[in-house]
Amino acid sequence: MSSIDYAARVSSLDSHDMYSVLCDYPQQARTGMDIGNTLNLGTVDAANVRQVVVCGMGGSAIGGDVLRVYATSLARVPIAVNRGYRLPSYTGPQTLVVVLSYSGNTEESLSAYADARDRGAQCVVITSGGMLLERADADEVPAAVIPGGLAPRSALGYLFFPLLMIAARLDVLDLEQSTLTDAVSTLETASKEYADYLSRENPAIQVAEKLVGRLPVLYGAQEGLEAVLLRWRCQIEENAKTLAYSNVLPEMNHNEIVGWEQQPDLLRRIAVVVLHDRDDLPQIRKRISVTLDILRPMAGDVVEIYAREETLLARVLGLICLGDWISFYLAMATGVDPYPIENINRLKAALDT
Repeated sequence: MSSIDYAARVSSLDSHDMYSVLCDYPQQARTGMDIGNTLNLGTVDAANVRQVVVCGMGGSAIGGDVLRVYATSLARVPIAVNRGYRLPSYTGPQTLVVVLSYSGNTEESLSAYADARDRGAQCVVITSGGMLLERADADEVPAAVIPGGLAPRSALGYLFFPLLMIAARLDVLDLEQSTLTDAVSTLETASKEYADYLSRENPAIQVAEKLVGRLPVLYGAQEGLEAVLLRWRCQIEENAKTLAYSNVLPEMNHNEIVGWEQQPDLLRRIAVVVLHDRDDLPQIRKRISVTLDILRPMAGDVVEIYAREETLLARVLGLICLGDWISFYLAMATGVDPYPIENINRLKAALDT
């Protein structure tokens, strides 16, 4: 049983009650679906959409990554995620550009929105306000207005589910109600389990404590889990203020695996976390097994996590929920407040001078 008093640490360290925000994830999903379903999309010509570009940065952009990975085998048109100031050269009237900016003031996202307008793309925005909402209103661009007041990384339900519903309504992908029901049910069950910091069986705490004092290195199949691995890395870095690294298979087997041949002292400080999906190809399962046989003697620890929910969306969101809670408990276990992002604030202040 853990010797850490999580009740005391949550009370003393969690300055912005991110614990309660994590508990609210299922409600975020329901609210996000409502917002996406009621948005007036009358200015978008769905029949003329040949590709979708989702623009955003950081905690806002991850919603686009989840959509892209989830829709790989479902979407009727390509979906790309753009992190930056300018859009791909193919962007034009047959491109649906969805700009996600939680604050509405993200520099890169505002630039991408202006670029989309200049190129004559069809636009939709998802934001809680700021300059992006002001510009969308002035341009009569559909704007899904979501609740504000959170750190962007804590608002994935508000950012992703409107995007998902918009994509479904515009016939970018097929989406069954049972898929949504299963996803929300998974989030409800997972949130209750991970919120119980008094339980010695809490898997989020068990994994978090294996990461204390170690460099988390996250692996999984590119197909299905790429966005989950990215989310885990970013949440560990922002919430727990701990560097993390991620890569996907099979690509990792063609280069990175050779990097495990030197610096044994450093390798022993690494905790390898492998995410398994029930739909992993047999070839991927074999690759993971052989890869771990090679890495186990060198790594400080190896943790394997299995997603077994019926639908891909439920598995992706269930793993994301687990990763969010792990990052929170890692912050508690290492004695840091998960909310502040001092280095990001320093960077922004320097850029503004």
